[in-house]
Amino acid sequence: MTDVTPKYRILIVDDEAFVGELLSEYLTGNGYAVMTAENGEDAIAAYSQFKPDAVILDIRMPGMSGIDVLKRMKELDNKPAIIMSSAYGDSETINETMAQGADYYLQKPMTLSTLLEMLERILESAKRT
Repeated sequence: MTDVTPKYRILIVDDEAFVGELLSEYLTGNGYAVMTAENGEDAIAAYSQFKPDAVILDIRMPGMSGIDVLKRMKELDNKPAIIMSSAYGDSETINETMAQGADYYLQKPMTLSTLLEMLERILESAKRT
């Protein structure tokens, strides 16, 4: 059996466990190392421990919102690409996430292939800079 080194580390933060599980299985199957978190506090701990190359971060979560998590992550480290996602895509929310340092925004529901294409484009682009 051959050991395969994962392409990149991805942190998925979504308060809906089935969304995190679905994305985790899909990305793992495509060669990524994945960690999931279901709330803001766990996301901050996982971020510090896992040191992801990219974060897929839900905006609307109980307790600490995705925007609050984004701010904390940017205070800790400005390195990984942060993709905000939400089913509530009003322009005010999108603009606020971008102003707080998000790199990209994905409207839910998204296709898995769209997410994968975006991740590969973002991470390959970051590798060249």
